[in-house]
Amino acid sequence: MTFFAGSIAEVTQTLRLDHLPTPFLYVDLDRMNSNIDVMAAAARGLGVHLRPHAKTHKVPEIARLQIAAGATGITVAKVSEAEVFADAGIDDLFVAYQVVAPAQLERLARLARSVPLRCAVDSREGAELLSRAATDAGLELSVMLEIDLGIGRTGVRAGVPACELAQRVTDLPSLKLIGVYGFRGFRGFAEGAESRETWGRAEGEALASAAEDLRSMGLPIVEVSAGSTPTALPAAGVRGVTEIRPGQYLFGCANVVAQGVMRADEVALFARATVISRADDRVIVDAGSKTLSTDESWKPGLGFGYLASDPSTRVVSVWEEHGVLGLGESAGGLRVGDRVSIVPNHVCTAVNLHDRLVGVHDDRIEAVWKIAARGRIQ
Repeated sequence: MTFFAGSIAEVTQTLRLDHLPTPFLYVDLDRMNSNIDVMAAAARGLGVHLRPHAKTHKVPEIARLQIAAGATGITVAKVSEAEVFADAGIDDLFVAYQVVAPAQLERLARLARSVPLRCAVDSREGAELLSRAATDAGLELSVMLEIDLGIGRTGVRAGVPACELAQRVTDLPSLKLIGVYGFRGFRGFAEGAESRETWGRAEGEALASAAEDLRSMGLPIVEVSAGSTPTALPAAGVRGVTEIRPGQYLFGCANVVAQGVMRADEVALFARATVISRADDRVIVDAGSKTLSTDESWKPGLGFGYLASDPSTRVVSVWEEHGVLGLGESAGGLRVGDRVSIVPNHVCTAVNLHDRLVGVHDDRIEAVWKIAARGRIQ
């Protein structure tokens, strides 16, 4: 049995899940490993590279499991996250975020000296800042051009704006434009697996088309990177897409289940909580916003998560240290002192609230991982 963080003395003397004080997050290792293997096999079958977004778990040991299963590298959101994974021996990183601040640019360039690294750009100004930082550091940075996929976030519009920016990146010293990427997610107004398939394919088609526009200018675009967990596989089925970047697939959460991406019995991450108060019309647990987050449900009105043993029992409201359960058909017998497992709405935000993840097999603690990249926002 291996432990990576937390109180070793405490954990080694409390080998079962319900011996640990609540609240905490735990991972069903069998489900997680299955989810990792299934996505890796799907990517291989579709002929695309898999570069998982590590913002979901923030744990180098888990990134190693993903790479061992076939991932070619990982995606991160910030330079500080990239530093954590590089320090842990994870190379081939994609910082899928616009880095423009001088201190972060200096750190990005320093990191690029030691590990293979890609960075993102979506503006002329950003490209010029990257070029200056790379030139000052005496190295060449590999650049991915972010394409605006219509969600109102970052990215350059496809067509003339993207072509003009790509040419500017190519003309700047110390930058090598290698590909395009984008993020579209899955919007709440789309319903059902068929519309998610359509939504994801549209993402892949938009990126592949943008890449062809740049190739028609003579630019050597080799990477076309698409896909969050809901859209990764539909996008991967589009001719021209070379890579997908899902994050939540290894754990799942209430929103991923609501989107039809995973079944409830495939969810691998849970918040363990204790019933601390009970009245006729309410059950209160010790998992509130500091455990589950306040991220809303993908389907409005479904609260902040659900009970794993009874999905009709939902967390209907949260305070910082309290969660209120709206009881479903099978939860009426809950009493003070009972322990429950809750599936949070958004796994990425929940993980970022905790210092460790407990890995469990058949109720037996197999691992405790430090969430090494939590809180890394710079």
